[in-house]
Amino acid sequence: MSEAANFSVNNGADTPVSITFKPEQVSSGSAVFRDDSSGSFVLMPRIKVQTTLSNANRPTNRTSVNLTYPVKKTVDGVDVVDYVNRADFSVAFHERTSLAVRKDILAIITNALLEDGPVKDTIIEVSPIWG
Repeated sequence: MSEAANFSVNNGADTPVSITFKPEQVSSGSAVFRDDSSGSFVLMPRIKVQTTLSNANRPTNRTSVNLTYPVKKTVDGVDVVDYVNRADFSVAFHERTSLAVRKDILAIITNALLEDGPVKDTIIEVSPIWG
């Protein structure tokens, strides 16, 4: 079981900047982490991680990761939320799935998202795959 603790990731800038996410809310099987560098509660990006373990009726362990990323605008000198971007990732592994296969699946999807190619281009350039 993973402990809810601060963690850092780099942003997507040409010169990456480290962003620290801190635990905001932790309950059984679920945790919300926030980046409080904006200084405004409503403008803080948040990552929610939720795990549901298998049971007698469903032999899959499920984990979802959701990022909410508010974008601000200034109205009469006050920063407010203009809109919110979202990203979602989920996995459902049969309870018999080996550690090696879980690692392979995570590596494949991570690399597909990070490496130059059609998956990354579709997200970054908002360009549907064709051909």
